[in-house]
Amino acid sequence: HYFQTDDNQRAIAQLNAFKDLEIPLTGPSIPEMYAQKPRAIKRFAERIHALQTRYSPDDVVSLQIFVQTVQEESPDDLIAFEVSDNNMCFYYAPFEGKAYAHSIKTFHIDSTYKLLRSNIPLYAFTGKIKDFHIFSFLYFFCQPDTYQNIQVCVCAYLRWVTIEPEYISMDCAPQIAQAIEESIPQAQILWCGVHVLRAILRKSNKFSSQEKFEQFYNLMKDLVFKLGAEHEEEANAAYDQVLE
Repeated sequence: HYFQTDDNQRAIAQLNAFKDLEIPLTGPSIPEMYAQKPRAIKRFAERIHALQTRYSPDDVVSLQIFVQTVQEESPDDLIAFEVSDNNMCFYYAPFEGKAYAHSIKTFHIDSTYKLLRSNIPLYAFTGKIKDFHIFSFLYFFCQPDTYQNIQVCVCAYLRWVTIEPEYISMDCAPQIAQAIEESIPQAQILWCGVHVLRAILRKSNKFSSQEKFEQFYNLMKDLVFKLGAEHEEEANAAYDQVLE
């Protein structure tokens, strides 16, 4: 009974799942994402229906109608679609994660995927804890993919959730770094080690010999993956050699 095609039954199906899994629906043990609003589950179901509906053959018009629908049916969400002659920004943050975002110390911004239409990067602003990432707090895309447009989306989210991140990790995209450096100067940027090494591999042809490239790459690998206190001497030595 968890899978319902009728829109009005989806909230009931979710409640049934909670009951079968013995997840309390009242009191302090209620899941945090659902504790914010009494109609949270129903609004979640309404949002899924909106996501599955195509309103117009025109992509822009369809997205504008979708945004308006979510604003009306789930006003606690953050959603906007701003379009001008040569500029477009869309961002969306579900209300379920708003309270939980305050417990996140490090966020991660990434554009691993691209939209099928127009091949536009789709950014995700996720929480990062010790061993893995948790669900995305914010999705956004913009065209052109400039640091100014990235700033618009990220800053809109941070104002809405009222937090100032201590750390933000990211890949090596320069537009992401510039957006964060200029709009959130108090946040410390953490470079993703894997992306750093991938960026170095793409520049291997800049070295005068394969031997020099391999030496540099191995030093950077030590520097990236040995930053903890237990490897402090090795990391410092690798850094000194990189500078040389």
